[in-house]
Amino acid sequence: MNTIMSKLKQQIKNQINSGKLPRTQKLFNKVENYKVVSFDIFDTLLKRRVNKPEDVFQLMQLDIGKEVPNFKDRRINAERKARFSSNPKEITLDDIYNNFFGLSNQQRDYCKKIELKYEKEVLVPNRPIVDLFNECIRSGKKVFIISDMYLPLSFVENILNDLNIKGYTKLYLSSDKHLTKRSGLLFDLYLKENNLDGKNCIHIGDSWKSDYKNPKSRNISAIHIPKVNNNSSKKHLGEQYLDNFIYLNEVNENMPDPYYKFGYEKFGPFLWGYVKWLHLNFKKENIKKVFFFSRDGYIMKKAYDLLYHDDIKDMYLEVSRRSLRVPVLWLNSNFENYINMISPSKLITIQSIFDGAGLDINNYKQLLIKYNFTEKSNFDRDEILENSQLKELYTELLPEILKKSKSEYKLLQQYLNQQGVSGKFAIVDIGWGGSMERYLTQTLNTLQIPHDIYGYYIGVADYYKKNIKEFPLKMKGYLFDFKNDSNAIDKRSSFVGLFESLFLEQAGSVENYKRESNGKVVSNRYPYEYLDNNKPTFELISVKKIQKGAIDFIKDVQRDFVLSNVLKFDSDELYQGIEQTGMQPNKEDLNLFANFHFYDEGRDDRLAAPAGLFSYIEHPKKLKEDFLVSRWKIGFMKKMLKLPLPYQKMYEQMRKLK
Repeated sequence: MNTIMSKLKQQIKNQINSGKLPRTQKLFNKVENYKVVSFDIFDTLLKRRVNKPEDVFQLMQLDIGKEVPNFKDRRINAERKARFSSNPKEITLDDIYNNFFGLSNQQRDYCKKIELKYEKEVLVPNRPIVDLFNECIRSGKKVFIISDMYLPLSFVENILNDLNIKGYTKLYLSSDKHLTKRSGLLFDLYLKENNLDGKNCIHIGDSWKSDYKNPKSRNISAIHIPKVNNNSSKKHLGEQYLDNFIYLNEVNENMPDPYYKFGYEKFGPFLWGYVKWLHLNFKKENIKKVFFFSRDGYIMKKAYDLLYHDDIKDMYLEVSRRSLRVPVLWLNSNFENYINMISPSKLITIQSIFDGAGLDINNYKQLLIKYNFTEKSNFDRDEILENSQLKELYTELLPEILKKSKSEYKLLQQYLNQQGVSGKFAIVDIGWGGSMERYLTQTLNTLQIPHDIYGYYIGVADYYKKNIKEFPLKMKGYLFDFKNDSNAIDKRSSFVGLFESLFLEQAGSVENYKRESNGKVVSNRYPYEYLDNNKPTFELISVKKIQKGAIDFIKDVQRDFVLSNVLKFDSDELYQGIEQTGMQPNKEDLNLFANFHFYDEGRDDRLAAPAGLFSYIEHPKKLKEDFLVSRWKIGFMKKMLKLPLPYQKMYEQMRKLK
């Protein structure tokens, strides 16, 4: 019976706290005809970045658990004892710690100090209610604050002042008056001391009993504010805190743009975790020189530089697969090696074969005709090495490929020397197979430049093996790592194009290098794909918003003591948001990203733009081709079928068939 009643009470409580917080103007309309307005503090004017007040004690335990073992349970028990002995009066923080047995006076003072520190850290303004509070002040109403809380009056006053909650007439705090809202007596004192008639007053708060029923029983009008938590109660404390941090910042900053919101909510946490992991590894390996590779490394370096300013020198190296690959082709130009150096995709296009050697396919139309190919020809990776016509085409192109390769090799050499690419250093890139690390290693070996390269990537995919046949590369992945983990799982292959789009630098890919008149070697960039008549495309505008959201998240995290110093997160926890969009997209996700253009290896494709299902029934080969070139395969399937199916599992089964 007790269990049933407990569940029923919780259901009623959840129902009371359900719904959305009303808009500020709507709330003000409700208080407009009252001369006096009073506000609760906790979960009304202020919010905690934890789901429950006692979670503060869990955070403290992570910090001082060695000095005070089992702190959380002992702190809760001490408060329970203090309340039992003082009922019905309110208790104080001193009362609680006087019942916290097993501590010396010095330890009690220390714990109280730490508790106040953490309470301050987790408290943030509840912006919609603070806006209402300020509007009441501006309109000339008398404003009071009435709250049940054991914390000291001076501490609460300082918190309100620090968060710019000012202009109220008086603060009634239960720990100061030794009366509570819970009993109703604090409202009686408030009315009596200020000679107020309840019918002229209205109170706003989150507790159904203390902030709604009790004031109404004193003839005070009342507005109940639902808590509106972020529904992360099933997650562990760290994830709850991060969810609350994001949710409350979104509420306070009013983030209407869905791309900025995606960047702040999903991309930002992952990028933050990645650069923290990078720095940890640099320190562990005593690395003093780091090169972030363009273009994916641009936003990584920007995030890294926000967080770290120490003796590690980090630089931006303008390289690309093309700029590193073409100059080394002459070192091993056989057909099989060449195919292994280009796109790892299952479907290899003729476009990518030309692009891989730095050749413009438009200049070889007659050659294509000669070998019965078109610009839309493509090949299955499992069969491509046996294609005799393609081999003959490659053989005919080879002299030109070698000539281009050798001419670009010298300028690459000069650029690397100029940038100080030698000795012990780390390279940072998105991943996945380590081909750029391989090309760089090959170049430095040929130039006899001493080097000790540590490659750090978001992920090391299973096809890394083709790049370590000649060189034992030191590769390490953050999100997954097939090289160092036999149980690794590729967590982005079903939406790799969507994932890579988040990292776009706002400039064209590096083609090769040139020497300027002053002798400096600089990169030649291709025209930027995401400009149309020199105007940014929709994708570019959207990605800029995403990246701004991510960087703003990292800036905000820097100011949060708990996230920066106390809580620890693994890569999977910080990847959840991106993973949900990529693997379990909802309608909004598809609307945001499905029509994005994605450029790679000379191709321009939409991330997930299937033709109609009936069209594919008539042309099944077209379905296979469109699916293979799609860089967001889950999005492709869901947009085509429009049914709630286990698309990720379907994709994984299809991968096993390749």
